[in-house]
Amino acid sequence: MININAFFIGFVIITAIALALLVGFAAVELTGFFARNRKQRIARHEPFTRYYTQLAFSH
Repeated sequence: MININAFFIGFVIITAIALALLVGFAAVELTGFFARNRKQRIARHEPFTRYYTQLAFSH
């Protein structure tokens, strides 16, 4: 019979590693996204929130 505590600890460790990878991937992707759009946002003289709000809801 498998000890439930060992299973739970292993599951929590694997979940924590997956969460750390997800956060790292999201940080890299978001940084790249904002860097790619910065020139256009500055050229349009729009504040950060207005530019990305319009970008999100214009599709």
